[in-house]
Amino acid sequence: MMGVSLKQRIHSMSQPVEHSTEEEIWEIVRSWLIITRIITFITMIALAEFFEDITVGGLSVSLWSLIVGIPVFLILSIIIIWGDRWMKNHLLPENENLLGEVDRTHGRQAQMLTPGIDSGKSEVKLHPIFNR
Repeated sequence: MMGVSLKQRIHSMSQPVEHSTEEEIWEIVRSWLIITRIITFITMIALAEFFEDITVGGLSVSLWSLIVGIPVFLILSIIIIWGDRWMKNHLLPENENLLGEVDRTHGRQAQMLTPGIDSGKSEVKLHPIFNR
């Protein structure tokens, strides 16, 4: 049993995605941050492997790559996480809190409104367990 036909999927892919300007800007910035984080990681490993015999300031270049690379990697990761959280909170309306959203999506109200959809049944009685 197929939920959505191939024709409907192709039609939905041809529809434009409705993103706000802020979302589009963050997606571009996030992509560049991720690319920079990957380049930092690869460069850190390459410098540590290829230049372990060269010393700068009394420490080997491989050690300097770790001293500089790990904080840069962590800072980029924190910026990405912070930006994702900010965008998520920015897109929610002011009167809606996260707990209410989770309860409506996955909680008891969603179960009462849509019983048996996953199993294909339209009429399913929910019986709460009172005694265990």
